[in-house]
Amino acid sequence: MIAVEKALEQYGAPIYVRHEIVHNKYVVQTLEKKGAIFVDVTAEVPEGSIVMFSAHGVAPTVHAEAAERKLATIDATCPLVTKVHKEAVR
Repeated sequence: MIAVEKALEQYGAPIYVRHEIVHNKYVVQTLEKKGAIFVDVTAEVPEGSIVMFSAHGVAPTVHAEAAERKLATIDATCPLVTKVHKEAVR
């Protein structure tokens, strides 16, 4: 939640967020009112926009798709999730 708020302060609305950042409707609605737009797939984000990846992380193909579509990315993946993903690759 804090990452989305900081992104909105720094870059302004809209900030697209891939998947809900938290499982709390009130928080999600509050962020939407501030300019966050929650999407299920990267294809929903207009080319050239800013997209944030939630703490749950995304597959490398999602990062590649975002780069291909010239999206500015903010990776808010939890460091523990990143560690698990790296271990899984080994």
